[in-house]
Amino acid sequence: MKNIVLINASPKINEQSVSKEFLEMAGSQIDSDLFSKTFIDVRKSFLTHNLTEDFQTLAKADVMIISFPLYYFCMPGMLTRFLVDYHNYYTASENIKNHVKVYAIVNCGFPEPEINLEAVRVIKSFSQHLNAEFRFGVLIGGGPMMVATKKAPFMKKSVQKLKSAFSSIAADIQHENSTTIDSICIGVDFPFSRRLYYFMGGKGWITLARKNGLKKKDLYKKPYRLNE
Repeated sequence: MKNIVLINASPKINEQSVSKEFLEMAGSQIDSDLFSKTFIDVRKSFLTHNLTEDFQTLAKADVMIISFPLYYFCMPGMLTRFLVDYHNYYTASENIKNHVKVYAIVNCGFPEPEINLEAVRVIKSFSQHLNAEFRFGVLIGGGPMMVATKKAPFMKKSVQKLKSAFSSIAADIQHENSTTIDSICIGVDFPFSRRLYYFMGGKGWITLARKNGLKKKDLYKKPYRLNE
């Protein structure tokens, strides 16, 4: 039985994250009778000092599916450190599988899924350093909105595309296919203007700041900027 390792790299820990929800959706498409599925939470791995055990799990993987949110047009720093540490573990170990398939699920708040492409290229480069085979990525635009409104009628088409993309991962895992596959881009079909979308997104940051005892002006502070 092949081992599938599903990696959630959202920095959130005490609440359901968009990346985790997408990862669980992808995992549900994989036949449990044919494959063994193990979930790894990167943040918990660091907090519980469980890296060695999780790296041992990755070393036995036939497939890795990495799900994460876009941070500054690339991966969260936490995931970068996790992958670098695993690469060091990999180079120091001898008993690691060589033929491993890797997939990426990347979501961002921007409506354009193509913005995630550079982050997918980083995962592809990581795969090459492990002598693994990067297959393709699922690039998702408007990820948080897609999860929050997934039952809304206007979201039906986007959700169907999402399920189809995850089915493509499941099908590709089952077949020894070496044909190059392009990454899948999925955006949101807005029933309103993009200007309103960005406006509501901005309001969301203000609401989140207030929940954490901050004011709107605090969002514009630059505490780490060097004095000129």
